[in-house]
Amino acid sequence: MPRMTPITKREQVPPGGEDAFDRVIASRGSINAPQSMLMYVPEVSALATAMNDALRFGSTMTDADVELAICVAAREFDIAYVWSSHAKRAVDLGVAPALIEAVGTGGELPADTTPRHALIARFARTLVGRHTMEDALFEDTRTELGDRGVIELSALLGYYLMIGCALIATDYPVAPGAPVLPLRP
Repeated sequence: MPRMTPITKREQVPPGGEDAFDRVIASRGSINAPQSMLMYVPEVSALATAMNDALRFGSTMTDADVELAICVAAREFDIAYVWSSHAKRAVDLGVAPALIEAVGTGGELPADTTPRHALIARFARTLVGRHTMEDALFEDTRTELGDRGVIELSALLGYYLMIGCALIATDYPVAPGAPVLPLRP
């Protein structure tokens, strides 16, 4: 159980947050784990949901690209819950299982990784893991994804770091049977 009670029902919402709760429900149909923690500040939860929707479902990147980036953010920031929710989805959407395994263990990217996925993984590892960005990697990513894509990728990574902070701080548990983020060596 997390350190705070998940807010998943309208009657649990702090006074004045009902409209924000309703906006999240309208987008998702239910309150998911990250939103159940953010719902302690209902307007933040609603805005985060809108940002997530824009970055995941309105992106110029493919769903596989998005899921790969989320998995790299989860690995680099040690967000076990996010890993458990996205690693299988990434594979289901066409990200090579060996690439997800390499991301999870922090290992070398497989030689047969597509150039686009290698670029996304390197960009995300560099930005989230090392907090820097080399000019050449930026330009290569910009060439591949375009100006909008670079900003979408950067914002997506930042969004999941924010979610990770809430999940890590509240010790939100991974669902039983979900993929487990490998321990760092």
